[in-house]
Amino acid sequence: MGSGTKKKKGEIDMGNYTGTIREREAYVWCINHNIYISPKASSTTEWNLSIVINGKQNVSPDTYKKIDIWKQMYKYYLYYYNKYSGIEDATVVETKVKQKVIKEVKKSSNETLF
Repeated sequence: MGSGTKKKKGEIDMGNYTGTIREREAYVWCINHNIYISPKASSTTEWNLSIVINGKQNVSPDTYKKIDIWKQMYKYYLYYYNKYSGIEDATVVETKVKQKVIKEVKKSSNETLF
């Protein structure tokens, strides 16, 4: 008895990729806000991405191979999530905090003690 994951005749292998927590968060947010991104076959080994936003469809001009298609799909989800959600990426927030701290340190070091 097999595991049930054996490739069937004629089945196309798109590879496997599990998104990061941030990527999955972006995916869920986009789906809940009518932004859908999915692979669209251009051949048996390459795919474009179909991007549907509020019913309007666009297709990515680039083609992607297996596994890369999933990574690019999540990149698009992250792009739209960052663009429209108003929620900043943790690395952006961290950079802003560091810049603010550096400014404060410079300001305090420029002030005289007396």
